[in-house]
Amino acid sequence: MSGEHIRIPDSPPAAGGFDDVRRFLFGGAEIRREGKEVHAVLHMDLHTEGWVGIPHGGIGMAAIADLATMLDSYPRDEAALYPLSAEFRLGGASVRTGERVLVRVFPEDGGAGGIITAEKDAPPYMTASLAFSKDEPERRDVFASYMPGRLADMAGGLVDMPSYRNCFVCGVARCHPGLRRRFHLYESGRTGKVVIARAGFEPEDRQSFYLFQENGIVHPVALIALLDEVVGWGGFLVAKSGGVTVRIGYTFYRPVAAAEKIVAFGRGEKVKGRGSRLLFWASGGAAAVAEDGRLEPVVAVSAQYFGMPELTEQMKVHLVPKDLTARLFAIAGFD
Repeated sequence: MSGEHIRIPDSPPAAGGFDDVRRFLFGGAEIRREGKEVHAVLHMDLHTEGWVGIPHGGIGMAAIADLATMLDSYPRDEAALYPLSAEFRLGGASVRTGERVLVRVFPEDGGAGGIITAEKDAPPYMTASLAFSKDEPERRDVFASYMPGRLADMAGGLVDMPSYRNCFVCGVARCHPGLRRRFHLYESGRTGKVVIARAGFEPEDRQSFYLFQENGIVHPVALIALLDEVVGWGGFLVAKSGGVTVRIGYTFYRPVAAAEKIVAFGRGEKVKGRGSRLLFWASGGAAAVAEDGRLEPVVAVSAQYFGMPELTEQMKVHLVPKDLTARLFAIAGFD
């Protein structure tokens, strides 16, 4: 079958070298157009890692979002695109680091669809549906119910949280570019336990979070992956379990400029089951900080996670530093 081939040069860069987000995601793979469809191979090597040995779900989600922009039917006018709602369903930890997957996107009525598969005829690792100019009011309202009105409302009382070494979002010792975000716990009688992460408040953020931008606009990989993780952390605090994303939905209200300060939020909502049959739900979003300190919601998120006891044990071993890990587990209610 004939089609247009677009070559992405070389492989993902190591620390100290970064060209563009598409090169980071797809390395040297060809992006191919076949009819109305766009597809590419994604190599889930160590630059994609989230949990130890497991690719970060935000990488696959962002790969779909990135390829979708290449569809002829993708809106070029912001008024026709936003609110942009993206719904993802994942197959848990069915893909491991080191594997290759095929990413396909295609037009759908009012939006675009996507699918990621690891092997021919195997169940999909991930499916996606993007809806142009579509809001999700319930998702937005839940986030608004606990998002502070101003940055100053969170002054003081933030509890530092631990990190992984190589996680794309929070890794503190990566050999590849990453977001390098730090998580903090914020708690009040009105909000309950809320996990936050910030971007744009430190000069070094330009060499981490804001590397993932194109033409002055933050790339979806930065927001998608950050919010998947901060919302998952919120869920951990109510479920007392590590978990993998089962379903997650995002509603983007506008583009986010690389010069903006951003605060991401995540809060656990409910838990069902226990042990190897544990499910938990969480919500969250991201807000842009205005010059006067007011917070403007720019993304809202709702998610469902599948609890995995082995990931909880992994957290105890691999999170650093150990004193913050011990404190976090105590806050979550572990004995």
